[in-house]
Amino acid sequence: MLKFLFSILFIQFILCETSIAQTDWSKQLDHYISKRDEIDAAKKETIKNLLKDLRFTREEKNRDKEFSALMKSVKAYEYFVYDSAFKYAQAANLLAYRLKDESKIAESKSKLSLIMLLKGLYTSSIDTLNTVEYQYLSKDKRKEFYSTAYRAYYDLSGYSRDKHYSEAYKKLGHYYSRKLIDEFPKPSFEKVLGMALQEMVSGELSKAENHYFDLLNNFKLNDHETAIVTSGLGFIYSDKNESEKAKEFLMRASIGDIKAGIKETTACRSLAELFYREGDIDKAYQYILLAKADADFYGSEQRKFEISYTLPLIESARFQKENKQKKMIGLISLLVLTFSLIILRQLQKLRQARKEIVNSNENLTCVNELLREASRIKEEYIGYYFNFSSQYIDKLEDFKKSISRQLMTKSYDNIEQELKKYNPRNERQRLFEDFDRIFLKLFPDFVKRFNQLFDEKDRIVLKDDLSLNTDLRIFALIRIGVTDSEKIAGILNLSVNTIYTYKTKIRNRSIYPNEAFDLKVMAIKSV
Repeated sequence: MLKFLFSILFIQFILCETSIAQTDWSKQLDHYISKRDEIDAAKKETIKNLLKDLRFTREEKNRDKEFSALMKSVKAYEYFVYDSAFKYAQAANLLAYRLKDESKIAESKSKLSLIMLLKGLYTSSIDTLNTVEYQYLSKDKRKEFYSTAYRAYYDLSGYSRDKHYSEAYKKLGHYYSRKLIDEFPKPSFEKVLGMALQEMVSGELSKAENHYFDLLNNFKLNDHETAIVTSGLGFIYSDKNESEKAKEFLMRASIGDIKAGIKETTACRSLAELFYREGDIDKAYQYILLAKADADFYGSEQRKFEISYTLPLIESARFQKENKQKKMIGLISLLVLTFSLIILRQLQKLRQARKEIVNSNENLTCVNELLREASRIKEEYIGYYFNFSSQYIDKLEDFKKSISRQLMTKSYDNIEQELKKYNPRNERQRLFEDFDRIFLKLFPDFVKRFNQLFDEKDRIVLKDDLSLNTDLRIFALIRIGVTDSEKIAGILNLSVNTIYTYKTKIRNRSIYPNEAFDLKVMAIKSV
């Protein structure tokens, strides 16, 4: 009888401990979330000291020490702030070329590739990777290079929607993973992580799980490495529909990210999606906002884009929950429906834009130079489009909230004032300015090359080197593939006849026949 009672008490103890352990991860995460500002401030102070060292080495004019200080600055920024990481990585690369040091050139290029990969600039990352002469790297740096390479191709494999290219990228990821495994037989974090990712990409989740637990149990990991490993386990258990395990490991990953000051992360977003699917909207909303704050801080357009799919769904569910509590289902349901339709239209536009870009790239695959140029244009304008759409959604959200408050207080005059605040002309002008900025970044010599098609007296002189006029804007659109006059008219808010008039007038002033003029415009190269 005593043994039976002891067994019952023991089982209850184990169940209680399990429950506490599960609760503790949530409490620990909440604790570290409350400490985020302090942790970030400490990291900024560390970076500040590194930058002081960098300034000191520059004053000393000790270029080897300067390169080392630059790479330390890149390391501090690489998962924290993209723009700063990229800036110092570029500076290190330029210094390496001035020093004519092959190992430093390879090291800085490898790091540049990683930074662009974290941003989601897959094509640029891989183009840079392919120029790295990794035989000049030390063993540790070569391991880092292989890790960046297999991750880049594995990520691109998952991102690509074309099965043929996805399989090709997967094979390249396997190639670099095997290179690391073969060249470095001694167990290391990079090696076992590569094996885990190789199994995950191949659909062997149980084998990948074993590799991750090998890392977790048999290696001394720092906070960032712990976050990477537990995040991988979270994704595996999420795929297996083992929700509790998935949440536990994603919470542990989020804690590791916060402790390490990591802003380029996916754990919080995945955690939010899990809680959303389970109906815990408050937790989902807390974590998706945390994920959005990190993505905004780091400057990752890709992460912002991923969050833009989940955030509206969670916010919509959260509004519905609040409405039920306040017994205002009728009015709020209408607002939620309106909001959902707006989001649906935005998503449809995004899909259509992606489809058009993919179709354009498929038509250009026969010419490598045009493919590179199209990829560059796609990266710049999709990044801008996602950022613009995210800002537009935020504006809609603020607008919706404001209207909702006015409706609740029956302040109908204020609603009219809110509507008057929206100025389509200013929005369109901002769109033109953004278009000019991005286009001139892609085609810095466009105005100069375009003017060479005319006599001196007919050339265009701009007041502002960073802006285009209507004549140039029409042919800038044509240069990037928008050739339909109706589309150009729609973008520039002009009539089709006006567009025809502009094009005819400009072509007639050219020193080349019309057909030759169009070919000359299309021959203007991007950077």
